[in-house]
Amino acid sequence: MTTLLIGGYSGAKGAGTGITVLDGDRIVATIPADSPSWLARHPSLPVVYAVAETDQGHVRAWELDDGTPAQPLGTAATGGAEPAHLTVHPSGRFLITANYTGGSISVHRLGPDGSIGERTELVQHQVHGEHPRQDSAHPHMVLPIGDSVLVTDLGADAIYSYRLSPDGTLSQDGVLVAPRGSGPRHVLPVGNRYYVTAELTGQVLVYDASERLAGAVAASARPGPNQPSELVSDGRYLYVANRGPNTVTVFDIRRDQPRYVTEVATGDWPRHIALDDDKLYVANERSHEVMCMDVDPETGIPAPSLTVEVPSPTHILP
Repeated sequence: MTTLLIGGYSGAKGAGTGITVLDGDRIVATIPADSPSWLARHPSLPVVYAVAETDQGHVRAWELDDGTPAQPLGTAATGGAEPAHLTVHPSGRFLITANYTGGSISVHRLGPDGSIGERTELVQHQVHGEHPRQDSAHPHMVLPIGDSVLVTDLGADAIYSYRLSPDGTLSQDGVLVAPRGSGPRHVLPVGNRYYVTAELTGQVLVYDASERLAGAVAASARPGPNQPSELVSDGRYLYVANRGPNTVTVFDIRRDQPRYVTEVATGDWPRHIALDDDKLYVANERSHEVMCMDVDPETGIPAPSLTVEVPSPTHILP
């Protein structure tokens, strides 16, 4: 098990107090922060960023010292409530954030040392859907793909595509429409396809190279409600975390449609999973633990090998 940075909920949202640094089976440090529910690394500098998923949404940065957040490199308001996801543009020049409750996307300029600078953009989504949880826009993920930035909006049943200009502004240049009431949460490109967790219908949506909805499969074969969260892949197998069934589903994606292989039990409410070589890590938010699974190189099936107590984990950054 490698050194991991664990984001989590604090205050009214959870029992955490900041970013947990996990080395094997030991917590070696906790960096104080308000609900750092999602983390991201700079593509070329030893810098890590975190959202503060609070009513007064913020982003923060730290320089890493031997893998641990050490020197603060600034904080800034996102302009929207409860930011749930952030990413650094591959150029290393901009930090892009999805403000879930605020219904907006913000962009901040980054300095040569990775420090957070001025906000250059705030795009407000003005949409809603038919599900009770779709009362307004709820951007849940921002993902740079080539020259574009994809934004999943759970409240809009849509995945928007934006262009990021050299001055840090966004212009919409396309949209993938999801089934009504599906609530797209996260998107993962694999080969010439896009896989999307539909949180409100408990499905995995599949889009082909022409950006056409090519299929949808149940994220779990277990009975009862399911809110699938994260999905990861090694190119052969797709792994989907299921909150409710409390499992990770394994799909074989070497054919046109995902083929169900099996499900492996997790702890309570697996909010995030991360794949690192032959290890699959699971953040079990409600049972307050991070689980390590060994992935069989032939079958792709993970088997639990280690569990470490971590308060209210929501994100794992290898």
